[in-house]
Amino acid sequence: MKVPKSICVKRCHGLGNVILLLPVLDCFHSNGSHVCLITRKEWVEAFSVLRPNFEITAQMNAQAIDLDEMTLEVSPSQHRIDEFAQLLGLNSKVVPASVEVPSDWSLPFKHLTGCIILAPEAAHPSRRWPIDYCCQVKELFPEDKLVLVGTDRKDSIPCDVDLRGQLDLGELFGVISVSKVVITMDSAILHIASLLKKTTVAIFGGVDVRHRILNDHAVVAIQSKMACCPCNKNEICEGRYDCIKAIKPEHVSKAVQLASHTDKSLIFFDCVGA
Repeated sequence: MKVPKSICVKRCHGLGNVILLLPVLDCFHSNGSHVCLITRKEWVEAFSVLRPNFEITAQMNAQAIDLDEMTLEVSPSQHRIDEFAQLLGLNSKVVPASVEVPSDWSLPFKHLTGCIILAPEAAHPSRRWPIDYCCQVKELFPEDKLVLVGTDRKDSIPCDVDLRGQLDLGELFGVISVSKVVITMDSAILHIASLLKKTTVAIFGGVDVRHRILNDHAVVAIQSKMACCPCNKNEICEGRYDCIKAIKPEHVSKAVQLASHTDKSLIFFDCVGA
């Protein structure tokens, strides 16, 4: 592959997508390219700390490759890292990304060390676990501190600490870095937890787990074993999303136990829709 002297990529749609773009950009950088990432203004400061050798900006560049536009109509068919590498013309082997969380990001959350984090949000209802199930998580782990993260506080969920809507990106990395277990939907929190090599339980709807999780991460993914699942966004359920509703709190409890004893990703099928 002929390595470009410079590559400028725009990715603003989805924090998780920006996280999954990092190892691809890392590969360009390690091969000698100057890397520019255009992303949302509120993420620029944190990504500039995590990748000080990149140019991170919110300012548009006419020469930028617009990954938002290129993936607008793309249905999942491979892992998103591989998808990004292919779209950017990268033929080199992509090494999973790694980061070191600065101490000033994690120290404010030292009192939460060993907590369980629950991230109940997802961008689409097909990837959102029912709120009444989320409300039962604290009962599953009564001896542990349960910390909520996300942006939407409209639903009341029993917990010890509710940080939804209060954290910037650096603080989000900080609190996840001190956690013992992360329970999340198919969302950006999954990819941050994986990046930080945290024990993670991921609740999946219809997207194929293999398109989102790498085998060398300590993740247990729960997905319904239904004839239509995974559908990879080609839903035939008319908005019922039976697949994610079939995953019950007791499945999450079992998955946390599995996740605590693995250093590889597992797909946990023990829930069947009606």
